[in-house]
Amino acid sequence: MRKLLLYFFLLILFFGGLLFGHAAIGEKGRIFIAMGEWRIQMTVVSAFISLLIGSIVVLILCWATKRIFRMVSGSRDWFGVLSRRKQSKAFFNAINACAIGDYENAHKYINKTFPGEFDGTNYMLAADIDRRINNGNNIENLLGIAETFPESEASAKTQHAAWLLQQHQFQQAELVLESIDAKAQQQAVVVRLWLAILAALGKWALVKEKLSTHRKVLGDDYVQWAQQAVQGEFAEIASKQGANALKDKWASLPRASKKDIANQIVYVQLLIDQGLSQDAEPILVDLAKKTRNPAFHGLFKQLKHPSPHQAMRLIESWIKVDMDNAQLYSVLAHLAYNSGDIELAEKAVRKALELASNPQDGRLLARLLEKQNAFEKANNVYKGLLAS
Repeated sequence: MRKLLLYFFLLILFFGGLLFGHAAIGEKGRIFIAMGEWRIQMTVVSAFISLLIGSIVVLILCWATKRIFRMVSGSRDWFGVLSRRKQSKAFFNAINACAIGDYENAHKYINKTFPGEFDGTNYMLAADIDRRINNGNNIENLLGIAETFPESEASAKTQHAAWLLQQHQFQQAELVLESIDAKAQQQAVVVRLWLAILAALGKWALVKEKLSTHRKVLGDDYVQWAQQAVQGEFAEIASKQGANALKDKWASLPRASKKDIANQIVYVQLLIDQGLSQDAEPILVDLAKKTRNPAFHGLFKQLKHPSPHQAMRLIESWIKVDMDNAQLYSVLAHLAYNSGDIELAEKAVRKALELASNPQDGRLLARLLEKQNAFEKANNVYKGLLAS
């Protein structure tokens, strides 16, 4: 319709110039047309009107022909603006239905928007709806269409990679992300997808490379991912090469990496997981002396070997300085329990519970009571935990 109006306006300008051009020079002007025996004579004004009407008729016929062709070819845009308005209404109805969780109706509405002039966003929305009601049976086809639109290409590929990750198709997801343009690669959501996929593939060197170049984009998530990268790398070494290789890897790290508490926690945790509690104890004690961080408490609780004297002496020295710290008594109680010192464990855990209620300490007290055959008291502790 806009093109029709534009053509009409141009014709008016053209023939108007022709008409008023003759008037400007004071000539009435006539036009003669000879076709065989036919002779046509008319003024410039009548010629202008005839050509104008004829041009309008031709434009209307062209417009009607295009609409008929689209109707026959299967396009839903049969009646121009009227059809597009219906598609727009269906699109927004689909969004509203999704907002209230009515995905069945959303599916019906979104199907009415195809092909539609939505730059591919209707296909992306359809893919999300399909994932929810059809378990993604048609999701890759829908996203594949959305990826053909320049405006939605990056978003569709990001959604596609996320879906492949969810389906554990990690290599395919990596290929999809590689095809995204460089600008979109800098977005936080894409960077996080990259990290998740590379982590699933065990490509920890690439994970660390991504982290080094996108630290600002990740914000608070950086520390968590950095810890996971080190943990993954160390775990791979420990599983394939053993504890000695893990120790060698730690020794080869630069000083800055060894000072990173995330790396310290991962290293000690893996030693404990490898059954090297005695080896982990002096390392953990040395680290905790330098930085008294509550993050080490959970590691102390996991030490499990006879006579962890270094760790117990350190915790007791902290208690002397901070006698109302329930966490320290809790750590001491678990250390004592794991080493077989039941009496000390009971004293420490009761003191911890006196200062602060903690389900983990409550369960430890119940186990201690069971070891003493005080089953009724242990049951009361369990009941108290359930009630709380």
